Amino acid sequence: MRPLSTKASWIAACSAVLVAVIIFITVRFLSQPAPPAVAVPPSVQLLESRLVGRKDGQRQWEILSRSVLQEGELVTLGDLEEMVVFQDQEPYLNIEAPRAQWNRKTEVLRLYGPVLVVGEQDNFQLESDYLEWLGSSATLVSPGPVRILWSGMEIEAAEMGMDTEKGLVHLSGGVQIRDGGLLWKLEEAVYDLQAESMDFFGNVILEEEAGSD
Repeated sequence: MRPLSTKASWIAACSAVLVAVIIFITVRFLSQPAPPAVAVPPSVQLLESRLVGRKDGQRQWEILSRSVLQEGELVTLGDLEEMVVFQDQEPYLNIEAPRAQWNRKTEVLRLYGPVLVVGEQDNFQLESDYLEWLGSSATLVSPGPVRILWSGMEIEAAEMGMDTEKGLVHLSGGVQIRDGGLLWKLEEAVYDLQAESMDFFGNVILEEEAGSD
């Protein structure tokens, strides 16, 4: 048997080293642990494109979104298809908004308008350019102007706060209520969604609008 030439021996040695390097890299790569899953706090449950907000284990709201982006404590939702606010585990309010942002730490959900809120009762509808959901108090807040349609009346106010647990809507700042040919001007008003009643507070002015019969 003829001995291998020096060149052949060198090639064989290089090939052996190359195979050893490839085996080492492969084993090292496969032995790397998979990256840890992103932790989601107990108050929020991500189910595909559905985001669920909870308080004490009970559903507060649920959003179906086509786009979900999480960056730290912020979850940005785009192309919202559906949002429902619950009361006693039952659908209470239906909300339409193009975009929302959820802060998991503060439990504040910001809804960017135009925002439309429709009650399960057909006679309640609310419009605003921006709303905030405060999870700690289950309150829907509009720091800016709102417009409400209720039982044939048109209501406008500078600010609004809705306590969804008690079913009360607090209106303040230049409240105006148009009912037929009458215009009510007042400082504050509280609308009880369940009782379908409204209480007035402060000075109240009643005017008859021009052109009314």
